[in-house]
Amino acid sequence: MTHDPESVRVHLLTERATRAGYQLIRDPWPPYAWILLDAEDGEPLHSAATLDLIEQWLIL
Repeated sequence: MTHDPESVRVHLLTERATRAGYQLIRDPWPPYAWILLDAEDGEPLHSAATLDLIEQWLIL
């Protein structure tokens, strides 16, 4: 069984975000930004248009 590379990337970034105390979600409305929420209270902490930008933010 092969996996879509984008799905694998989302999964890996979701795991990384979880370890860092965040929840990674995709906004259901245009422009469909990626959003990092605080895992404890669900407050939005950061949003970005691409997974690349989310990944960069998680590195900081």
